[in-house]
Amino acid sequence: MKPAPLLEVRDLRVSYPTPRGLVRAVEEVSFQVYPGEAVGLVGESGSGKTTVLRALLGLIQPPGRVSSTLLRFKEQDLRELSEEEWRAVRGGQISMIFQDPVNAFNPALTIGHQLRRVLKLHRPAPPPDGYDAEILRMLRRVGIDAQGKLESYPFNFSQGQLQRIMIAAACLGGQPALLLADEPTTSLDVTIEAQVLQLLRDLRRELGLALILVTHNLALVAELCDRVLVMYAGRLVEEAGLYDLFERPSHPYTAQLLRAIPRFPAHGDRLYTLPGNVPDLAAAPRGCPFAPRCERVVGPVCQEQLPRFLPSGREQYALCHWYDEAVVGQAVAAANRHRAGPIGASA
Repeated sequence: MKPAPLLEVRDLRVSYPTPRGLVRAVEEVSFQVYPGEAVGLVGESGSGKTTVLRALLGLIQPPGRVSSTLLRFKEQDLRELSEEEWRAVRGGQISMIFQDPVNAFNPALTIGHQLRRVLKLHRPAPPPDGYDAEILRMLRRVGIDAQGKLESYPFNFSQGQLQRIMIAAACLGGQPALLLADEPTTSLDVTIEAQVLQLLRDLRRELGLALILVTHNLALVAELCDRVLVMYAGRLVEEAGLYDLFERPSHPYTAQLLRAIPRFPAHGDRLYTLPGNVPDLAAAPRGCPFAPRCERVVGPVCQEQLPRFLPSGREQYALCHWYDEAVVGQAVAAANRHRAGPIGASA
């Protein structure tokens, strides 16, 4: 029997008014995250992945608009939090690792000063041996020996070290139950990337963290995640367990993403690339947003009608007309009529 969800999101929408019209960056996104679970959130740039994370932390600023029918964390309705209550949740119960560790720190303040601010915000009463001792313990946990280095500035550390310090800061404010990681290895070389992934595994095991990992790299998802959410043009287009996603992708977009992974040896063949471009979210198409690039178009319905998010396997779902029996039946009947037309006319 599954435990109660740690996080429940239903019909999350994020939009931005612009001179060209309303940009719907996130549209009708729903999912759940369970305690200790690692969920991958994947898709092309501009699909809305980072916007989802920022909305979960209440970081969307005006003129951005956020709405949902449910946004619940640990039985707490995040939509009703005051700014003071949000400050207790951010970093204390839900923490985020931002994409760029270099720009995440203030270059004019020492690392020690910035980490002390995080610790004092969430733990006003000093630990028995002081704030610095607690900071040093957390940094050692992430593989940084900072003895005598707390008064150093961010530029005194390498990018890989700053990424580790950021992870320490995310876990420093309290005992977070949910860690949001926004492409935590994008700018790191493969050796440091492997170390950061192992660090995230260790922290999940030691602290019992649930994780939402935003990434373009499906190999990272395969190594770290239990379940995968695929986004395209602001919408969730597939949800599946890790094995099912790689072995039996339901949505054509997921299948084409997997085909685009470079495989070696390539035998001189050209690498597969997805045709076309991501749609303009200020002028989104009326039907399926992926229809102009799809290799499995059912018929005119794909251009005219938005599909429903339907079961496509055991605990697997896809936003695709292929899994709507009524739509497929109509398409097959129309195709049969088209093939039979000339014969019936000649008869």
